Amino acid sequence: MQVGSLIASGYDCQIFEAGAGRIVRRARDGRSLEREAAVMRHAFRHGFPAPEIFDADGADILMERVDGPSLMDDVIRDPGRAPEHGRLLASLLRELAAVRAPGWLQAAAGCPGNRLLHLDLHPANVLLTGDGPRVIDWANAARGAAGADVACTWLVLATVPVEPPVERARAGLLAAFLDEADTARARPYLPHVAGRRRADRNITAEEQGRIDRFLAGEAPELLTGPTTGG
Repeated sequence: MQVGSLIASGYDCQIFEAGAGRIVRRARDGRSLEREAAVMRHAFRHGFPAPEIFDADGADILMERVDGPSLMDDVIRDPGRAPEHGRLLASLLRELAAVRAPGWLQAAAGCPGNRLLHLDLHPANVLLTGDGPRVIDWANAARGAAGADVACTWLVLATVPVEPPVERARAGLLAAFLDEADTARARPYLPHVAGRRRADRNITAEEQGRIDRFLAGEAPELLTGPTTGG
């Protein structure tokens, strides 16, 4: 695809201008992004706030330009909004749980079901735009039980290390999320999603330790959540 100026460059993708209201997301390693584009198109067509997809060709996706801070950046800027954003995360997961996955999408191991799962829906992957939130980065999407998606978000909110000034805001975010999320359905999937996260070569030893303590019940009640659904 023809592209304009480079807008941003991340660990695995680059973002280029592609005309009014559009960008091209390009995989740095040349891998195909067509499956991810198809997942986003499916979510968008079923009314979920994913970016609109216009085309996909190999390593390139032509998509809607989504401008706005991430939910995490907004919490850091204004910690008082943490509870509001925790509730938003829970609401987005409920909305996504209503979307049936396409038949061609691979099943998430150990999480049987027919729902569309994002499996990485955390504050850095929700952008706050003037038209509402947009959920980005669908590389891990799969088909399975909606509770597994809630478990993934719960685990990330509870265990990803943050700087001390952010800790209080993170606690408020998680508490509000757990109040609204269906933790009873998510809890059985926590060991499975934790094992999957441990296998990620990008996580730190500190996060590995926090995951172990979380699963062992050594974290405070804020991190382990209620025993019934919220």
